[in-house]
Amino acid sequence: MGGKMVYARIKTSQFFDLIKTEVEARDWIWRSRFNGKDFVCPECGHEKYWQHKARCEIRECRSCQHRMRVRAGTLFEKSRIPLLIWLRAIYFVMQGKRGISALELKRILSMKSYGTTWTILHKIRAALKERDNVYKLKDIIELDGASFGKRHTGNQADVLVAIETKDFFDDKGKPKSRAGFAKVVVAPETTQSAQAFVDAAIKPDSMVNTDGAPALTDLKGVDHDYQVMNNEPEKLDHWLPWVHKFISNAKAWIIGTHHGVEAQYLANYLAEYTYRFNRRHDPDSLFHRALTACAIAKPKTARALFG
Repeated sequence: MGGKMVYARIKTSQFFDLIKTEVEARDWIWRSRFNGKDFVCPECGHEKYWQHKARCEIRECRSCQHRMRVRAGTLFEKSRIPLLIWLRAIYFVMQGKRGISALELKRILSMKSYGTTWTILHKIRAALKERDNVYKLKDIIELDGASFGKRHTGNQADVLVAIETKDFFDDKGKPKSRAGFAKVVVAPETTQSAQAFVDAAIKPDSMVNTDGAPALTDLKGVDHDYQVMNNEPEKLDHWLPWVHKFISNAKAWIIGTHHGVEAQYLANYLAEYTYRFNRRHDPDSLFHRALTACAIAKPKTARALFG
């Protein structure tokens, strides 16, 4: 691979001028699939193609005649929604720090159906989650559990959160730390769930710091340190500062942007929040990266998303 790609922030006014038609939307998706190129044949690697005029979503390799449809094998497969609408939805999901609700997106895109808009958002979130699943956390990790929602309403879900941290010294020689990537799973705080999360999300031999919760005191495959805190929140915040900030901010985002969510859909909302958090230092790239995530994601049916 080449060097790191540099992305330019696209302002809203620029975006509507930049991608105005279905043809332009298709071109953006082709380039997102092929790392900035218009076409790369998956069969022979050839980069020259014929564009079908009658079947405008198809490109055919000039070398081996392999045909590709722009939607095939992507998040957009079998969707009747115009690709232009998909791109605009992805843009507005990534455009602001707080994301966007289905109701607001429906208004902006002039969609007739709230249900269609809601499904679009959840498919995008599933693609973002799939992309983040490629990575594993490493080095020093904070791990903790939390509950989202209200137990007395029956709409509560337990979550495990892990976040990388890095220690360093500032310009004055004072020790500091910063947060890196985060991982989230909706699962009960049990020994079995915690171990499964560690195995899936954290590289072996990383250092994992936890509190003294019984489910988190005997993790295998990683170096592990924990401290038992007997109702001492100040000490706990000092021991696990970044994971607690992440949980607090995620809860505030869900309430502030979405006014609460149903427990069965919480994983998708947290996938969006985590994806944005993990790329917070490069906000100009968010739309570009999210579009690529959707363009290379496996097709997702509503049944697969919601059961």
